[in-house]
Amino acid sequence: MQDVSYTPTCPSSETMSEVSTLIEQDPSNAQKKRTRESSASTKKSSSKKAKKTGGKKVSSMLKKLIETLLTDVISDVAGENLEEASENETSNFLQLYDKIDSAESKNEDASQGLIYSYFDFGEAVFKRYKELKLEHGKDRSQALVKSEVRKAIPEAKCSDEALRKRMERSEKVYKLFNSIGKEKIAQIKTTPPGFILNLTKDEKDYVMAKVLKQKLR
Repeated sequence: MQDVSYTPTCPSSETMSEVSTLIEQDPSNAQKKRTRESSASTKKSSSKKAKKTGGKKVSSMLKKLIETLLTDVISDVAGENLEEASENETSNFLQLYDKIDSAESKNEDASQGLIYSYFDFGEAVFKRYKELKLEHGKDRSQALVKSEVRKAIPEAKCSDEALRKRMERSEKVYKLFNSIGKEKIAQIKTTPPGFILNLTKDEKDYVMAKVLKQKLR
């Protein structure tokens, strides 16, 4: 005799659609169905967000970045890069902006230089913000520093949208490496700079937490 035992399984979206058609005539069942779908949709959305932020699943690239940052590497090249970055450090927003352009025009071997360039730009913006905050407070200072950066960089060189994205990326890079150590940039050799520049806020915070936690051990 054929085994007729039944093991409950979650219905697929197609099955749910068919069930919806069959019970459409019963208002109470339709309402229950909508409630179940809404709940399932919420859970699915939360699950996707967790995967993006590292709550349940972390991408292999993000894991690789963390492993790289946790590995202490001392080399002459690292020292040279740090020295070069320090010499070029300035509050001249246009010069720092051009420095990023120059780094982006180079090949993948210059990935460290690109991250350094974004770091320096973000640092200059943050320092100017701190200066303004003493007199103008948080919100006004944020508006003022953005205005100063916009005034320093011609619109012919960069649109408002492009400048906004670059400032967001520089802020992200500065906060990350100012927290875990600027010297960590020298360890980035195989991770594409674009991956770091496009980290979400949650991913950035996750990397910071992992590296800082290891430092405290």
